[in-house]
Amino acid sequence: MNCKLVGSFVQHLEVTLEQGEEFFAEKGSLIYIEEGISKDSTFTSGSLGGLIRAKLSGESLFILRMRNTTRDPRKLCIGSTYGLHPVRLESDSLICHRGVYVASSRKVNVSTKLSISGFTGGMGFLLQKIEGTATVFLETKGTPITVTLPPGRTVEIDEDHIIALQGIPESRMSASWSLGNVLGGEGFSMLRVTGPGQVFLSPGKFQPVLAQ
Repeated sequence: MNCKLVGSFVQHLEVTLEQGEEFFAEKGSLIYIEEGISKDSTFTSGSLGGLIRAKLSGESLFILRMRNTTRDPRKLCIGSTYGLHPVRLESDSLICHRGVYVASSRKVNVSTKLSISGFTGGMGFLLQKIEGTATVFLETKGTPITVTLPPGRTVEIDEDHIIALQGIPESRMSASWSLGNVLGGEGFSMLRVTGPGQVFLSPGKFQPVLAQ
């Protein structure tokens, strides 16, 4: 499988599938698909509880599954509202804003994460949790910023720019309350995050489009 991000203003994703390879994408994200690639809809989760959690997380109940049924490479194209940021998951998880999942190289589990720290830090009480082993493509507004935190290093983040957190449990997330934040135009609280882990940020204020 070959995945290539194209464009500098509004990006799209070109995916070339070899024989038998599959790719998964959020409903409504497909731009075009070549003949020889089958497509069908599958549930985002295999259980009723999982479907409810996926809906609460901002995703639709169905995900589009595409498979190359020919012997030759076939291409498809995925679009986004602004841009796309690839993140590699190795049997771990991401904690994200609601509705940022666009596509993945394999099927992943998208569910709701209830977060007191996220709520007090401005991200919201219902966050999105993505689990699995795949390259996932997340919505971003502009060229994303990656902040890699070594153990014990702390950063304060404006919640409007957060795309996702990787390798950072809720125990290392807290709200930073300050009147200075308000005077500085950042809101009453910012999210305080301590490493190790990675933080993925959008340079433009990020407001994900919720699935309908």
